Amino acid sequence: MEDKTISLNSKKILMQVFTPDVKGYDADQVDEFLDQVAKDYQAFEDYYEDSKKYIVDLETQLRKARDTGSQLEIENAKLNNRLSGIKDGDNVNSGNIELLQRINRLEKELFRLGVDPRKI
Repeated sequence: MEDKTISLNSKKILMQVFTPDVKGYDADQVDEFLDQVAKDYQAFEDYYEDSKKYIVDLETQLRKARDTGSQLEIENAKLNNRLSGIKDGDNVNSGNIELLQRINRLEKELFRLGVDPRKI
C-alpha cells in the first residue's frame, strides 16, 4: 500500500541545502525553482487549512439544521395531535367563532396567571 503522508512543507523546501558539485546545476536556478515550489506548497497548505475549517463549519451548520429539523418534527407532531379532533367537514358558523373567541380569552387569562394552557 502506498504511503500518503506529506513529508515536505514550504519551510522544509526553503531550508533545503544542496552540497555543491563540479558537475552540478546552477545553484541560483535551483534556489529560484525551490522558491517557486515552496510558494506553491504554502498555497497548498493554506488551502488545506482553510478547507479543514470550512468542513468543520459546514458540519456544525449541518448538525444545527438537523437539530432544528428534529425540533420542528416534534412541534409538528404536537400540533397535529392537538388538531386531530378537528374534521375537514366542520362548518364554520357563529357558534364556532364564539367558542374560539372564548377559548382565546381563557388562554390569555391563563397566561396572565402564569399557566401555559398548551401544557395542560
